[in-house]
Amino acid sequence: MTVKQFSRGLPVIMAIVAIFLGGCTRSQAPRFYALSPMQPDEVSSRRPSPAQKLVIGIGPIKLADYLDQSNLVTRTSDNQVVKAEYDRWAGSFKDDLINVLTENIGSLVPGSEVYLYPWRGSVPVGYQVALEVVRCDGRLGEAAVLVARWSIFGGPEKKLLKMGRSSLREPVTGADYAALVAAESRALAQLSQDIAEAIKKLGKH
Repeated sequence: MTVKQFSRGLPVIMAIVAIFLGGCTRSQAPRFYALSPMQPDEVSSRRPSPAQKLVIGIGPIKLADYLDQSNLVTRTSDNQVVKAEYDRWAGSFKDDLINVLTENIGSLVPGSEVYLYPWRGSVPVGYQVALEVVRCDGRLGEAAVLVARWSIFGGPEKKLLKMGRSSLREPVTGADYAALVAAESRALAQLSQDIAEAIKKLGKH
């Protein structure tokens, strides 16, 4: 009797298991993103004179703790942060930001040599850029926000030459994460321009 009852219930159990497994296999696949550097048409094509050649070191760079993760971050209010479930950085967000910032500054200061921290002691770095990223997030369909404090040090004695704070806001042209990352890339380009302009002014003195 018990066997017959189990046999009748077996199709129901198998159907439930099939539905459960089907739901698992249909779970959403993660999507991966990376910041993009400035395009050539965004950078002045003016060629440098030999006197303008500068050796620049980028780093160290510090991120706010909430940014040091693989998931993309948005805000639903000034005080509420949301981590995306399926939308992630393709690698280390910190490394991605450093690499794009370095490439941007190298393009914005023509003829410069740019090195990533830590560099060899034999590298004659004329200007060192230290950076603290306080905020880099945004609201989908609205705007991306990048806030950073930066300092420029000069010479082997690392004398503080310039301090700055950049608070940048870029409109997000779409409602998805790809549009948000594109806006964050544009904000990073603006930050790069702020730092590059400060370096070029120091280089003229």
